[in-house]
Amino acid sequence: MLVVTFAVMQMLPAAINGFPFVFFDTEGYHKAGEAVVQTIAGKPAEELIAENTGSQAQSANEEATAQPGNSENGGTFAVPMSRSPYYGIFVYIFFGVQPYLLAFFQSLVVGYAAWLTVRQLCPVDPVKPYLAAGAICALATPLPYFSTYTMPDIFAALAPICLFLLCYSRKNLSVLQQVFCWVTLAAAAAFHNSHILVIFGLLTILLFMSIWPRLRPTFSGLLVSCSAFGAGVIAVFLFAYVAFTIFGSWPQSIPFLTARGIEDGPVAELIENDCEQHGFTICGAAPLQSRDSQHFLWHPDGFFRSSDPVTKLQLSNEDASVFLTAALEYPGMQVAASLKNSVEQFGLFGLYEFETAKRVFLEQAPLFMSEVDLKNYGDSKAVTGAYPFVALSTLIYVVAAFSLMTVFYIYASRPVSDAALALGILILATLVVNAVVCGVLSDPHHRYQARVVWLLPLLATYLVFHINQRRAGP
Repeated sequence: MLVVTFAVMQMLPAAINGFPFVFFDTEGYHKAGEAVVQTIAGKPAEELIAENTGSQAQSANEEATAQPGNSENGGTFAVPMSRSPYYGIFVYIFFGVQPYLLAFFQSLVVGYAAWLTVRQLCPVDPVKPYLAAGAICALATPLPYFSTYTMPDIFAALAPICLFLLCYSRKNLSVLQQVFCWVTLAAAAAFHNSHILVIFGLLTILLFMSIWPRLRPTFSGLLVSCSAFGAGVIAVFLFAYVAFTIFGSWPQSIPFLTARGIEDGPVAELIENDCEQHGFTICGAAPLQSRDSQHFLWHPDGFFRSSDPVTKLQLSNEDASVFLTAALEYPGMQVAASLKNSVEQFGLFGLYEFETAKRVFLEQAPLFMSEVDLKNYGDSKAVTGAYPFVALSTLIYVVAAFSLMTVFYIYASRPVSDAALALGILILATLVVNAVVCGVLSDPHHRYQARVVWLLPLLATYLVFHINQRRAGP
């Protein structure tokens, strides 16, 4: 019942809004989930190909879900890798029943993970800190906006919590609780490629933490965590293999790295100076109309958006090679740009991107919502511009800053348990690793860091009760 109460608290902003929060990419997840469900149901691949290639769905933020394949790629149909079909299944099924179901499900997952965590830090009386943290997070952090977001972003923040529980508190968990942590961690890796890099970074940090006896994770917990991470990564490749088996073509990704390298400078320099010797498809973009990554990917006149399907597949296949080649030729430029982007990303965690709701309603929502859902979404405060995202963003910054100071003060001046110290290091590391991953690989956006910054107020609240309970004694 406590977990349900916590979850209901996080549902309040969506209830006030009148509809769960939706982003441009939601349509891509919905379509990916629809394709998987229909394939499982036995729909012929030929029909899926015909439906998708004939679709008029052309997002301002993403290429169409399916494009004709390329004989050099081994098939006639290209399936996108940028939107996880695993998360898409949840979006497709829940939206088909009731959009609030996915928001409530995600809020329950967060609530249960938070409950398992508080029991480790405040075992004497976990209820008060749990409810206090739930209220603070619901009122003054991005948590309720991401737990009710029809996006997998919330699972990025669940990764450090699950790693903590598996590596430092596994002996205190029941078998079912361990399974919950394992499945959640594996799902986080399978739901988004950026989560894979964040989890990998945290696992690396855990290895370094093992040097200090006080922070040493249990070997069995680390092994279980690695197995969950591996399962999530394998799931991503399994989807690629199944897609190849069914459609005869390996899944394709949008060339985000190439776009990032153009704006950072190295790829742009490569294109305009010595590209031909490498024989990359991107050489055809010279001279560049703009060095803006968004222009390259999404503008109607941008090189990627305006290219034919075969060229798009080639750009996708060469994405990593182009980025690495340019970075090696201009290492100083790339390092400087990546550092700048990471620092900028670290400080962006407002709710400003939720103000795109009206555009989402006009451009993407009609492509996957029912008439009833579309009407309800159109009447929501986010779409009509009545939701105070700007004012709430200011509050979020103030609370995050105060929480950070509280956390540092407690660690510097108060005795805490080994588990509390380990959790703090994992959460602080998550903030840094997430900023680096998202800042280096994509444009800095508020949404990327806001998805994890709510961990700070949660940690600060738990620590306040933790030191009070330790002071009071058993």
